Amino acid sequence: MLLLKTFIGILFQTLLIGIFLYLPAFTLNWNEAFLLLCIHFSIAFIASTYLIIFKPASLEARMNYNSEAQPQEDKLATTLMFSAIILGFCLAPIDIFHLNFSPSFEGITKNIGLAIYVFGILIAMASMAANEFAETTVSIQEDRGQRVIDTGVYSLIRHPMYTGFIFLIIGVNIWLGTYLSLTLSLIFLAIALRSRISIEEKTLLNDLEGYEAYCKKVKARLIPYLF
Repeated sequence: MLLLKTFIGILFQTLLIGIFLYLPAFTLNWNEAFLLLCIHFSIAFIASTYLIIFKPASLEARMNYNSEAQPQEDKLATTLMFSAIILGFCLAPIDIFHLNFSPSFEGITKNIGLAIYVFGILIAMASMAANEFAETTVSIQEDRGQRVIDTGVYSLIRHPMYTGFIFLIIGVNIWLGTYLSLTLSLIFLAIALRSRISIEEKTLLNDLEGYEAYCKKVKARLIPYLF
């Protein structure tokens, strides 16, 4: 059942990304976008299969969305964050196919963008593998005995899932977009993530035992040794 649920979820996620790319483009003749979707689905499916076999609790936690336990301010921050991510995908085709306001990336730089996108998926999956409490909502899972996770990618940064999102947006805009789409996408995402991280860390500091000590131990939120 979990395998089927995961497969449907990944397929739906890939289709949504396709809509965010192809609908603003007003064309299906975009081979680079199709390649990105194929790579996204393949890596997400392989990584999720690993989680099903070795870390099922982590995958189930990520697929759990409890809106009743989610504070109103976090609902707004979550909406803002996912809106910024969606915008990050939509801006690339808008500038490429319609505005032509700034040049697109070419050559080796463009290929590096695809590699960055793949790296973003892997970071997000690694954060799920390490943290069995990584739900979409910000809440303390007392019924599951939530504790501070300080292993894996969490030994380097406190919010690796968001780091993965950043690399996804950077990657998709270098591979498919323009200098303008990359710049605007990062600005919107930075504003959204700042709001979400502020709310999340406030909750964890107040309600999760040991999180303050973890913050002193792992100072970087998103980029190891930098920020």
